[in-house]
Amino acid sequence: MINITTDLNIETEKLTIKLVEGFGWNIILYDLFRENKIVKNNFPKEKGIYTLVINYSENLVYTELVLYKTDPKNEHLEFDFYKENNRIFCRIKSDYATELNKEIVMNELDSQMKKILESIKTEKN
Repeated sequence: MINITTDLNIETEKLTIKLVEGFGWNIILYDLFRENKIVKNNFPKEKGIYTLVINYSENLVYTELVLYKTDPKNEHLEFDFYKENNRIFCRIKSDYATELNKEIVMNELDSQMKKILESIKTEKN
């Protein structure tokens, strides 16, 4: 269902990919890639609106709304990550969600979000 390729400059242990179902407090997370491996059998089984969330390290993120008009159980996603000019890019291919068929660039979190994450880390310690 999911293929991930990277060039030599990408540290895959810093990469997570997930689909999120729902908005606000009542959400369901579908981890697709974490801890340096593809998570098997963890994909939505119903049509609907999801959010694709890609994180790299602690400060790079990409999000995209995804619409599955039909049951996505046979979906095939491909992610091809590469680094160029100190920026991280990804070519995404999807069989079911045409809006994902594109090349994206990972964005840095804004300063306010970085402060919030830093305060959460401080509270945990």
